[in-house]
Amino acid sequence: MGTWGAGNFDNDSALDYISSVVDDLEGKIEDLLTDEERSALDEEGEGVLVPSVAILSALHETVQAPTPEPANVARWRTQYLAIYDAQIDGLEPDAEYKVERRQVIQSTFDKLEAQAQAFWSIATE
Repeated sequence: MGTWGAGNFDNDSALDYISSVVDDLEGKIEDLLTDEERSALDEEGEGVLVPSVAILSALHETVQAPTPEPANVARWRTQYLAIYDAQIDGLEPDAEYKVERRQVIQSTFDKLEAQAQAFWSIATE
């Protein structure tokens, strides 16, 4: 395996590990979105799914981890926001929280999608 610097992620083995973490997070998101019960807001939707999207973004931002394909992120956003919109009123949130939380979710997906578009445009050159 190659090493090109003294940093924690400056070697092939560390990058292979990061890629496996990314694959695991992507798989978790896909699994949750195919399971209506688990993807519910008061189940793993808010506790695992959205945080997994944020973690993917943070990994890309901090260690240049690969991203999911932009189309996948866009699909995830559409699916999860539909779940949010269908379920949030049933949880009886404060009106301000409802709007603010939706904006945070939207921006979390949007950020990862923008990162993915930049990553995949370079990766396919």
